[in-house]
Amino acid sequence: MKVTDLLEGRVATWSNLISVLRILMAPAIAVALYYERITGDIWYCKVAVALYLIVAVSDFIDGILARLLHQVSRLGQFLDPLADKCVILIIAVTLYYFRQFPLWMIVLILVRDMLHIIGGLYLFYAYDIQVRPSVAGKWMVVVMGLCGFIFIVNPSYAFAGYTLQQISLLLVLLLIILSSISNWRIYSKFYFTGKR
Repeated sequence: MKVTDLLEGRVATWSNLISVLRILMAPAIAVALYYERITGDIWYCKVAVALYLIVAVSDFIDGILARLLHQVSRLGQFLDPLADKCVILIIAVTLYYFRQFPLWMIVLILVRDMLHIIGGLYLFYAYDIQVRPSVAGKWMVVVMGLCGFIFIVNPSYAFAGYTLQQISLLLVLLLIILSSISNWRIYSKFYFTGKR
């Protein structure tokens, strides 16, 4: 499998455009939170929340558009999860600086994603196999999105002595573990048996 194979079929589709815009909007969220920090103006937080919601909704609709408009492409199948990872990383680092998002979680996300990318690229280039996201992986992206929203809004609510931030981090941790186990089962099944 070659990189040029990703460019087969339609490239300039609405779904692919949305994926690119998602990546571009993540730094805009970082800038909004930065200006909120230095000015103390809550308006910038509202801008960050609005942009974040747009990113979240666009992540949901780009796949639907690809199917409805019959624009599913190899590039899109590669670009969509890449956009997810880029957005999650940019937002997580931003929240580390401006909302006390834990560094250990960023490291955990990075390690998990790097292992997933390395394994996925190996199967893609060596065997022309494109690994589909697992159910746990899809839920992990959703819960990470919710976690990011909670940290941006920064509510002060607590349940049973735990803040919403702590609860959301626990859920993300659980889904990282489950999705990693699921990925390992997929990769090891192919590596050791030659079966998909």
